[in-house]
Amino acid sequence: MRLIATLFFAFAMTTAQAEESRVISADGAITETIVALGAGAQLAGVDTTSHYPPEVIAELPKVGYLRALPVEGILSLKPTRLITTEEAGPEQTLEQIAAAGVDVVRLPVVRDVTSALARIRRVGELVGQQDEAKRLTRDIAEEVDTLKQSMVQKPPARVLILLAAGDHGVMLGGKDTAADALLLSLGLQSALPDVTGFKPASREALLASNPDAIVIAEARPGQFRPEQWPELTQLRAWRQGNRVTANAMMLLGFGPRLAEAFQTVAAIVPDETVISDAASETHAH
Repeated sequence: MRLIATLFFAFAMTTAQAEESRVISADGAITETIVALGAGAQLAGVDTTSHYPPEVIAELPKVGYLRALPVEGILSLKPTRLITTEEAGPEQTLEQIAAAGVDVVRLPVVRDVTSALARIRRVGELVGQQDEAKRLTRDIAEEVDTLKQSMVQKPPARVLILLAAGDHGVMLGGKDTAADALLLSLGLQSALPDVTGFKPASREALLASNPDAIVIAEARPGQFRPEQWPELTQLRAWRQGNRVTANAMMLLGFGPRLAEAFQTVAAIVPDETVISDAASETHAH
């Protein structure tokens, strides 16, 4: 009886803490994680990189962009905790928010599977959903392992990743980016080995890339318009259908939709025959 009473008390305390918790999430992948763990009711506000799931996000106040967070806007929501990443800023703003009594938690930027799973578990701790986090990470790990094994059967394709980022235009995803990290995780190669960071797309770069597959990551649906990029649509990979356009946070956020991101990219990687032909075409030029 004493054990049952203790367990009930612990559950009651956890429930009470959840009800009192007012979390602001300033990172789209962290927001997705909180909702995926069943803790969406704790959210008091989100930043402008948070778009998913739309039915949850639509009801929540927006506190600005994670790199330019406003002190007043956040404190007006009376949060108990701000969960964000090391990319958040300005530094002075975060210091002021912490000084006002808000627990400011800055998680590492994630660019690999192991770190992604660790972040989900950490968010689970922060919102009192450790068991759900364990289940979610186990499921993701199993799906990712299965996908990686299937990719071993395919040759290391060269993939072009473009980021359609609204006002920032269309960017090439090069080295030291989440785009490159996604490819490396799947054993794929970048079609832009000489590009570092996200760089504005150009006609010359697109033609020179000669990829085996093309991934277009859209910050918002409809931001990429193929008709504005004829050089891209002339590429063999585009013409043969080895391409996909999908949500940027899903593809590059390394969040709870990580397995879906891997599956989305893996599905457009062509077989060995097509890649060999593409390579022959490159040598011919």
